[in-house]
Amino acid sequence: MRLLDRHILRECAIASALATGAFVFVLLAGNVIKMVLGAVSSGKVTPWEACELILLLFPTVLPYALPMGILTGVLLTFGRMGADGEITAMKASGIGLWRIAAPVWITAAVVALGALWLNLEAGPASEDDFQQVLLGSAQLTPAGLIQPGKLNRQFKGLLIRAEDKEGETLKRFHLWQVDDRGQVVQSVRAKEAKLSKLTDPAGQSVLRIEMQDVRMTTRPGGSDTLAHPESFVSARQTILEMPLGQRPDEKGTYVKRLRMMTGGELLAAMETGWRLPEHPTAEQRAADRMMLAVQFMFRVSTAMSVLSLAMLAVPLAVSVGRSETSVSAGLALGVALTYYLLTSMATWVKDPAWYPEVLVFVPNILLAVMACLLMRKAARH
Repeated sequence: MRLLDRHILRECAIASALATGAFVFVLLAGNVIKMVLGAVSSGKVTPWEACELILLLFPTVLPYALPMGILTGVLLTFGRMGADGEITAMKASGIGLWRIAAPVWITAAVVALGALWLNLEAGPASEDDFQQVLLGSAQLTPAGLIQPGKLNRQFKGLLIRAEDKEGETLKRFHLWQVDDRGQVVQSVRAKEAKLSKLTDPAGQSVLRIEMQDVRMTTRPGGSDTLAHPESFVSARQTILEMPLGQRPDEKGTYVKRLRMMTGGELLAAMETGWRLPEHPTAEQRAADRMMLAVQFMFRVSTAMSVLSLAMLAVPLAVSVGRSETSVSAGLALGVALTYYLLTSMATWVKDPAWYPEVLVFVPNILLAVMACLLMRKAARH
């Protein structure tokens, strides 16, 4: 039996590793193209930092690739064994289907524990580091925040636009300074500009702008703006220094979101509160705790899906009995999409009375029950 167990585990491990690698590549490629390459092309990060960002992406995509990879691997292995008559031969030797599947399920349970660690600890920590590297580099070099042809609103009181960029130099540079009412009080146009971040003697951050071929227009602020003429100044070179502040909720500023919190941080936040007002009501406390609990249970559910999907894969593969890769891959994709759709629907529930933190685990229970029923039916034949 040990030889047979090793044979089944080896076949499943090879197929699952290849399938997981394929899913990791697909998920990783999408994130690299969307976030890393865009950051490199816009000058937010250096090539070395881009390599670090790619490495940090692995723990964030692996928990989603593992369930689909193991599901596909088990379907491929047992489908081939069924088509080749190996399952029939084992049954004829007196080995039941439950016993054949046992080593696969035990291994899947161990992998699920590893996925749980990824979901609760390594994944959120890596995503937190990813955001800090991405945004920290951009804040050290403010020019990295400027994307050519797009209006930047991330600096409080300033609107910045550059038509082109070469390294740290912004070409055809435009800057508008606005007051608290959103009225433009100063506009600057320059052939090129360089941005840098400094610290003044008081310890405050200052944005330093070095410009070439400058034209500056100043408008009087207040309600009588139209009653006073504008003033114009031109210069070959000039330097502006302005207090540097960033909007706390704007894209491009570091904010620790739910997906970046580890399991311990989520549990602690359930006790102390996460984003509560100064004097929260009971309903606000319940809604806040519900969001944290749903996030925690969603991660646990995703990790446990490694086991539940592996359980379902065995009777499905035996019932279908096909060795074709395309059939097994299509079946795996359909099952995985159905599972993730049901889990996502549970997270859409916003009423604490429905206990959405429990609902996110229901798809796993359904998969396990369905797997047991199908196994019982398949074991009779």
